[in-house]
Amino acid sequence: MRADYFRLISREIQQLSKIETTIADYPMAAELLELVKLRVSQLNGCSFCVSLHTQQLRLMNEANERIDLVSVWEEAGCYTARERTAFRWAEAVTRLAGEEGVSDQLYQETVAVFGEEGICQLSIVVSMINTWNRLAVPFQTDHKYIESLLKQPTELTN
Repeated sequence: MRADYFRLISREIQQLSKIETTIADYPMAAELLELVKLRVSQLNGCSFCVSLHTQQLRLMNEANERIDLVSVWEEAGCYTARERTAFRWAEAVTRLAGEEGVSDQLYQETVAVFGEEGICQLSIVVSMINTWNRLAVPFQTDHKYIESLLKQPTELTN
């Protein structure tokens, strides 16, 4: 078993959780934010967060097809143009050192859909899930936490 970061850095976890509480008040649909968190968690190989966000989406009554196809969203016809833009942005911000990085074209396209404040908020969402993934993956977060987190969504809704 690896270190229990929830316990060992509890002050920091509480601060991150406060940011999550702020994110919950963003004007974007909660389902969109969960889909983005799921996609980023897939990219980062975070089984804990993939499981958590899949369960959260199901609790939100998101269609199974839309949950199941997030990993292949570019080929799936079940996502809106807004969701596709959010996925493109989330992937670029997660893969900063990728081939294109965050291109001016992608930036402009995302601002056109979300506005300047919205793209900043979306970037915080992506940054936060990347932070949670970077804790959950190396410390192999035990999936037993998920049940308690679903009951207390502000505790860790990465």
